[in-house]
Amino acid sequence: MTPIDARRSGFYGKRARIPMTATFTSSGTWTAPASTTMVDSLIGKGSNGGAAPLLSASTTVATVFWYIGSGGSNAGTYDWASATNSAIAQRNAINAGGNPSYTFYNISQHSNNTYTVATAGYSLSGVVAGSATIVYETGWLSSGNIAGGGSSQNWSATVSWNYYGSPTNGSDSTALGYTFAGGISGGVAPTSTHYNIAVTPGNGYPIVVPPGGSVTINYYQ
Repeated sequence: MTPIDARRSGFYGKRARIPMTATFTSSGTWTAPASTTMVDSLIGKGSNGGAAPLLSASTTVATVFWYIGSGGSNAGTYDWASATNSAIAQRNAINAGGNPSYTFYNISQHSNNTYTVATAGYSLSGVVAGSATIVYETGWLSSGNIAGGGSSQNWSATVSWNYYGSPTNGSDSTALGYTFAGGISGGVAPTSTHYNIAVTPGNGYPIVVPPGGSVTINYYQ
């Protein structure tokens, strides 16, 4: 028979286990306490995905060359108003947004009153409607015949616009052998939970958490 004092000692000597929580919002190390052999729950998520970024781009939609001598395929003199209208039409096409097509104009005027107009078509994607603007190089005129001095010259019209790039995936969090996924294609990272994970008392466990992610460890000690 166990003496009463011994029984009391055994009863009062037992310490109630205390629930603990360790939350990581950045990378670090969790060390299992000497009295902890099991993690009750491990909750985590990676970082959210990045939204599609707003970017900008530009392209030359028309060039005008003045050449000394002959070489044009058409007789006559090309005018600045036609060159300007061609450039504005491409700005307007791009300004419609979405996935527009535009035409590049290469206008060559020769001093012997001949000219050539060459074109090429291009396509764009993800253009923000209403964002297109046009800039003319110094020397570009709005009217009159295309003419230059005694040496070859050239001018350009450039259109700039905004477009949306691709959304990005979030980075994963990792802890105690588990991976918590980041958000996909700009989405919010999902939260997931794992239960009853064995750990070794006194061992340090690396926790990897990207910005915006989290890992929570619930255990008793």
